[in-house]
Amino acid sequence: MYAARALRNALAHLPGEAAAEVLVEEFPWADLLPAAERLQFVSDFVRAVGASAELGRWSVLAQVLVEWKATAAVHTDPALVAELSRPLEDDLGPVPAPTGS
Repeated sequence: MYAARALRNALAHLPGEAAAEVLVEEFPWADLLPAAERLQFVSDFVRAVGASAELGRWSVLAQVLVEWKATAAVHTDPALVAELSRPLEDDLGPVPAPTGS
């Protein structure tokens, strides 16, 4: 837990690009993210390390890494990026009310 807090504090006090460079060394797929998203990854990583350390549940950090790795994979396919980035023009109708308890 103390090591995680130290890591969180070290990354939180580095300039954004320096922290991103540190994380790209460990997670090379992060280099595929656009610059602004790479900085958001750093922020999310730092927050997830802190939350994981406090809770003693590293699944929080693991989920952040899974989600950002999937985002990096999307950025390897320009057609997919274009499709996911285009404005929605169709009205798909009303959203049904949730069911269940």
